[in-house]
Amino acid sequence: MDCAERIMVSWIICVLTALCTISVVLASVPQPENVRVTSINMDVVLEWDPPQPSSGNLTYTAGFTPEYRSVSGLRIVCQNQSERSCDFTDHLSNFGIYTFYVRAEFQTETSHWVNASEFAIDKDTLIGAPTVRLSSKAGNLEVDIQDPVTRNPGGLRTVYDHVCFNVRYWEKNKMENATVLNCEQQNSLVLSSELKPRTRYCVQAQVYIPSYEKTSDFSRVMCETITDGRAEPWLIVTVMVCSLLVMAVTVLLLFLIGWYGYKGIKFMFPKAKLPEHFKQYLVEPPHSYIFLAMQNSSQPEEKCHEVCILSELTEGTESEGTPL
Repeated sequence: MDCAERIMVSWIICVLTALCTISVVLASVPQPENVRVTSINMDVVLEWDPPQPSSGNLTYTAGFTPEYRSVSGLRIVCQNQSERSCDFTDHLSNFGIYTFYVRAEFQTETSHWVNASEFAIDKDTLIGAPTVRLSSKAGNLEVDIQDPVTRNPGGLRTVYDHVCFNVRYWEKNKMENATVLNCEQQNSLVLSSELKPRTRYCVQAQVYIPSYEKTSDFSRVMCETITDGRAEPWLIVTVMVCSLLVMAVTVLLLFLIGWYGYKGIKFMFPKAKLPEHFKQYLVEPPHSYIFLAMQNSSQPEEKCHEVCILSELTEGTESEGTPL
């Protein structure tokens, strides 16, 4: 073996050794397991389980690539996190096809990237159950169905051209005899055929998307009693009692108003009559001519005369008055 061949063999050995070393380093951190995409109503979350065996100090980095792009074009969304899930919803288009990746990390070492299956959001997402509300009027059952709530402002109808509802209803405790209405277009329905008055009916609905033959779970069972257009007995009694109370309070108020009004009139206009001169004095203002004459008249002049009174003494009186 000449010198050139020896150099070539040595170079190949070095390259193989380096590759083996890199593989050992990468393999020193085990990969995440059970990598899966969970998607409901266009929300997309990548989830995974920790590798086994694993260190408690592992962190994870997750990202995605659009269709037809390799891992070299990976866009990182969650980096160096301890949680075992990553929400991609705000970074994706509802009409895109994506591949999602995750790897485990320990200090400066990392595992290989592990990817979930390719995922088309509009096709593969699960649709949540709608919300159903019931009300009964004049023997009919009115059903109001609300679309599942999505983070997309326009809801499901901006993603799918055709969204309808499968509705089933039955007399309570007789679900085996349920009547099914397929692909109803409207969110509001009126069920009126062959419904028995004063009978309780239950309703469920599910979303149906014909373009993908996709259905949601059925909604929660909602039940309502069918009215016959007549007022319920308890409602009649309640109205009568309230009417009687209102009438009683009204009569009492009218009586009190009349009583206190009568008392006020008697006080203002008593039956006892005042003398005429009192009435005249009360009616006439203070500056009448009689009052002015009394105020302006002078006091009468008093005439006085001196009067002297003399007493006449008799003899008997003198003797009695002489001191002993």
